[in-house]
Amino acid sequence: MAQGGGRAIGGAVPALLGGRVPAPSQLWHGTIAALGAGLAREAEQRRLFPWLAVAFGAGILVFFTATDGAPSLAAPLIAAGLCLAVTPALRARPVALALVLALAALFLGFAAGIWRVASVAGPVLTRVTIAPLAGLVEGLDEREGGARQIVRVETFGDLDAAQRPRRVRVSTRAAPSVRPGDTIRATARLLPPPEAVRPGGYDFARDAYFRGIGAVGSLVGKVEIGAPAEPLPPSLRLAAAIDAARNAFTRRITEAIGGQAGAGHAALGQAAGVRATLGHATVDHATSSRLPPLRGSGPMALFRI
Repeated sequence: MAQGGGRAIGGAVPALLGGRVPAPSQLWHGTIAALGAGLAREAEQRRLFPWLAVAFGAGILVFFTATDGAPSLAAPLIAAGLCLAVTPALRARPVALALVLALAALFLGFAAGIWRVASVAGPVLTRVTIAPLAGLVEGLDEREGGARQIVRVETFGDLDAAQRPRRVRVSTRAAPSVRPGDTIRATARLLPPPEAVRPGGYDFARDAYFRGIGAVGSLVGKVEIGAPAEPLPPSLRLAAAIDAARNAFTRRITEAIGGQAGAGHAALGQAAGVRATLGHATVDHATSSRLPPLRGSGPMALFRI
């Protein structure tokens, strides 16, 4: 098959080099033959299956770049089901079978994008608001001169559930005595998550949306800390335990090495890309050296190139 595809393409290339436009049928048959040869080669080397992941990712890319609004989840699922339903009849036609399977994976990727956006959709604060905040601390990022907390909001001022963000990220300047799993009550100054400051720059608002964070800001005044009124769900207990262990690991590395060197080692060693106690000067030096800024998004976030 590979030799047949080569002969078909070989007949079209001299025609193009000679200034003649090949017939559409010749281009069509040459393309199909070359595609079949490539698929046969991939199948012989057992490399055909990973292409389904490529098609799946292409479906996700199409959803995020070519859709507007909220598409129906049923449509791509039905299309993928129809593609899979005809695959038994295409066993004797490997090229058609591969294309139909790739199309099914593309539709499934499109459906995955729809489901993901729907699963994290939540209210986002639209203006700066100062009001009493009560909620559960889900995560804690200890920093130089304070801490940054992820709080699952129970109440915020007089906002109802349709307007109140589900999660907020707040900062405190004092040394934290709160731990993941505690409840807090304090006055908070919250504002909408900031968007990218330049085209193609880091868009925190996008990342915050997919983390369920609808506002960012700071706590002002006294912070009241208490225990949850009800037992936490197993998922929240596990997340709080992991976050507490991560912060303990960060403190141990920082204290053992000391200074900004210890903070840098802690940031590199954390699976969540934590800044630990890195100072502003260290972060500024990393940024001015054209290293990606710390975003808390993955391991080795400081020295990733």
